Amino acid sequence: MKNKKLKKAIIIIGICVVLAVGITIGVIALNKNSRRAYVQSVSELNMGGIGPSSTYNGTVVESAQQKIFASSDKKIDEVFVEKGSKVKKGDKIFRYDTRLLELSVQEKELTVSICETSLENEKKKLEFYKSIVPVEPTEAPTEPEAAPEGENPEASAADAHTEDAPADQPAEETQAKPEKTYTAQEKADLIANQEIAIKRSQNQLDTAKEGLEEAKNALADAVATAKLDGTVKDIQDPEKPDVTAPFCTIIGSTGVTIKGYVSEFDLSDLHVGDTLNVSSFMTEASTTAEVLTVSDYPADSPGGGNDGNQNTSYYEFTAFMDQSDGFDIGEDVRISKIEGDENTASDVITLSKAYVRTDSTGSYVLKDVDGKLARQDVKIKKGTDGDYVMIIDGLTLEDKIAFPYGSKGKEGLLTTTEQQGPSIF
Repeated sequence: MKNKKLKKAIIIIGICVVLAVGITIGVIALNKNSRRAYVQSVSELNMGGIGPSSTYNGTVVESAQQKIFASSDKKIDEVFVEKGSKVKKGDKIFRYDTRLLELSVQEKELTVSICETSLENEKKKLEFYKSIVPVEPTEAPTEPEAAPEGENPEASAADAHTEDAPADQPAEETQAKPEKTYTAQEKADLIANQEIAIKRSQNQLDTAKEGLEEAKNALADAVATAKLDGTVKDIQDPEKPDVTAPFCTIIGSTGVTIKGYVSEFDLSDLHVGDTLNVSSFMTEASTTAEVLTVSDYPADSPGGGNDGNQNTSYYEFTAFMDQSDGFDIGEDVRISKIEGDENTASDVITLSKAYVRTDSTGSYVLKDVDGKLARQDVKIKKGTDGDYVMIIDGLTLEDKIAFPYGSKGKEGLLTTTEQQGPSIF
């Protein structure tokens, strides 16, 4: 009897020990994970087609017309047509004075050249700092000094021995100046700071190149041309044009015009001459259209169903369809932008903006690298709308990233794929 009671007591004690050990391990694991940053694969976070959109609603408004507006900041230099002129697609209508535009291109080219030189100098400094052989702290190193900009750092050190030599004394007999020395920590600090300087210079160069591209586009657009075959209905005085009204209107012999509205976030992606896909809500007819105009001013009361965000401005655009079968005047249509290779679905990742941070050196995410969070620079598409951002370089669908804010949104933290508590979204 006593043996049975003893066995029962031993079993109970064993069960309690197992439970205690299990609870302890669970608490330790929970505490361990609670100190880790939760990461998810980019494929899980990728919003795909939900992100920045190039789809608009529009309306078939009238028989084909092209309304050409004069720019408020450019002077018309020559007009090639008059009222009643018959024109073909591609014919010149008028030309702006290109002198200021050409000067702008030259100025932007100079800025790009300066930025390229600056970036090259910063890279040379980095190579110099990497070549430094550190000394022990006991050797009392002097304060670190940056390499002179635009000069070869190694050459500068060599020249220091001879630049103050008397004219009558050979260079080899002059007293050699002591070379600067750096500790391992000072070398690491120099390299880290220089890498930041390189990123800053690269961003400046990218911005300069974008400015140059815009200036070249403005010069290329200095000649206004007909986008369809037709007749010049009316034309303004080039000396005193009213920029709020069409400078010239061309009535087309075939086709129809559609009108739509683009948000301020997508405005930079829509240009005169772009090709659009147009489909009918009623008949499912489909064709293409060429953008004729994009307004420089927000619309007072945009239509086309663009009433979702009252704080967003919309800009009117028109496009020409030369094939109008299946479309009626006044009919609502769906319009979508035909994207280039840069923004195809297989190449682009769309994330919530909450996962992307931006500082003075650019945009970045916090990525899992060998079990720790590390900064990963990314290139984003500008002008994206709403709560999403389009990433076109720097991430793959297989990468894992963390929410980059709060106590667990810091570089160097250990990571986990086990979520603790509900998602922030």
